[in-house]
Amino acid sequence: MSTQTPSYTMEINNFSQRNAPIRSNLFRSYSCNWYVTVYPKGNGIYTHMSMYLDVANSPSMSQGWWRHAGFRFVIVNQSNVAKSERLATSHMFNERKPNRGFKKALPLTKLQEERFLVNDKLKIEVYVDVYNILGILDTHVLPEKKHKTVCVNGFQVLDSQVKSADIIFETHPETALYIYPQDPQLKTAYINILLRIYETLYNNPLEKITENELSNVSKGLLDLTQAGFKLEWLREKLEKVSEERKKLSGYEAQAWELEKQLKNLELMMCNLKAEIKLKAEN
Repeated sequence: MSTQTPSYTMEINNFSQRNAPIRSNLFRSYSCNWYVTVYPKGNGIYTHMSMYLDVANSPSMSQGWWRHAGFRFVIVNQSNVAKSERLATSHMFNERKPNRGFKKALPLTKLQEERFLVNDKLKIEVYVDVYNILGILDTHVLPEKKHKTVCVNGFQVLDSQVKSADIIFETHPETALYIYPQDPQLKTAYINILLRIYETLYNNPLEKITENELSNVSKGLLDLTQAGFKLEWLREKLEKVSEERKKLSGYEAQAWELEKQLKNLELMMCNLKAEIKLKAEN
């Protein structure tokens, strides 16, 4: 699991008994309000659970608004966290398309067989990164959660982010010398994107990084570069991680093929032993 703090954690009691769509409480991320909608028995498909991220209050927002965001759902396997299901994508949310998600988020059989449910409770972590915003954010905004922040190189970051921020600005002081946004909320949004990209590339185990996450990192780097960040060092790291991930995928494929061949040999050996035993008995 990532050390990143979820934007929101949703817990659903009596999950297996639910049929109707379940809407989460509103939560705030990057000065935007959101909510999650879960379909326990699927949205038009009855073999999978479905889930979506929605923009709150979208009908009352200013005309022409949009926000480009990447987000990730982690369906937590409470019996074995390493087997949690991770779903990631990005979307240009707007008045015509105010939500985005996964129709086939997780097979319903897998929920039971792999023990995602504990005492019939399902836990979902939601991570939201907002890359760009146009228009008034929300007519009514939720109060921000009170977290202790520290100023690092002109940016407000959480206590848990200080170490990573210090490493970035001490090792690569050119990173934020010429950034364009001066709005405090937008500056905070950008530094959070930078820190999450850093954590993904430097702190996450290689085997846990998905292709979707690498794609979102690439898009995030593009947005940060357009905002004035100097991130050649981070793009080089992305290229290195992408190459290592391809090699690892190749090794995993080879290992799977060898395992398949071994199972075939074991089956042949089992059949041969059975044939020898049958001949001996006759």
